Amino acid sequence: MDQLGQKLRALRKSRGLSLKKLADTVGCSASYLSMVENEKLNPSVSRLKQIAEGLGSTIIDLFQEPRRPKVVLRRVERPRVAFPGSRLKIEILAPQNPTKAMDARLAIVEPGGGSVGDYRHSGEEFGLVLSGALDLTVEGVTYKVNQGDSFYFQSTKDHRFCNAGDEEAVVVWVNHPPSW
Repeated sequence: MDQLGQKLRALRKSRGLSLKKLADTVGCSASYLSMVENEKLNPSVSRLKQIAEGLGSTIIDLFQEPRRPKVVLRRVERPRVAFPGSRLKIEILAPQNPTKAMDARLAIVEPGGGSVGDYRHSGEEFGLVLSGALDLTVEGVTYKVNQGDSFYFQSTKDHRFCNAGDEEAVVVWVNHPPSW
């Protein structure tokens, strides 16, 4: 676990977290975290998992060699995932970077597809409809967002989306902080 403490300290500071704030999130003392960061104490796997999660990271990330963050993500390199039950496909547009403050994705919503219910989370959202149309509901108010239209709202409000049209809707969707 050489230099684990240094990596944890750097990651904590890059997230703008004090020892106390991270300790409160993780459920341990600030002095415990300080000893881990100063490599005077080796945490258990379960405690290390909690610390990594508190930092918005994974244990694997802590042991990977730092690499220069990607600036360009080629179309063929984009991570893609499909949600058949929601008739939705997502392509991640922003390269993975543990310190990124937002995420961007391409949402391809088939006719009849959508979020299937309201949800909320921290942050804010922006979107631009590239093609098709989307029904976006925020706090019970539904907006028809057509090709070329954009939207912005606080993600802490109940929201959902669906494609009530007969052609696929393609939307560039940006969240801050990252949720994907």
